Amino acid sequence: MSFRQIIDSLKQLTELHKELIHLGEEKKQVVIVNDIASLQGILHRETKVLRKIAEADEYRVKASNNFLKEKGIRSALKLNVTELSRLVFDTNEKAELLEQQRELSDVLLALKELNAMNKELTEQSISFIDYSLNLIVSHPDDSLLYQNPAKAKQDVPNRSYFDTKA
Repeated sequence: MSFRQIIDSLKQLTELHKELIHLGEEKKQVVIVNDIASLQGILHRETKVLRKIAEADEYRVKASNNFLKEKGIRSALKLNVTELSRLVFDTNEKAELLEQQRELSDVLLALKELNAMNKELTEQSISFIDYSLNLIVSHPDDSLLYQNPAKAKQDVPNRSYFDTKA
């Protein structure tokens, strides 16, 4: 019974992570077109999926502990799927367990790559925004060339193109 629960929890984790991949693809497109409102909605949905993943993982841990108890092992260790597979002696069950582990690992690897790409896109967007703000806010007399620090003007007020005293 507990073995079936472990398999079911791994399948559920795989499906939830596939959902995160789908949301990550949506997020990538939204970041590219700079749609902040849609991005907030996607982040909210991601948070819900992450909560479900945490619950599914807790269920997997409980099922693993029950499986260990059924095998007569009284241990509080949190064994991973590979370690659990060593305790499964039925070849069909062992193959099914390792297949679910491989599928989940593949999905997690794809999610990791997508997250790295989204992180890079987000950092590029932030760099562009920072650059744009610096262009708007910088003093028009600021030289882009090197100035001798001894000859540089002291206490030059920081002015921008926007009149803040209006």
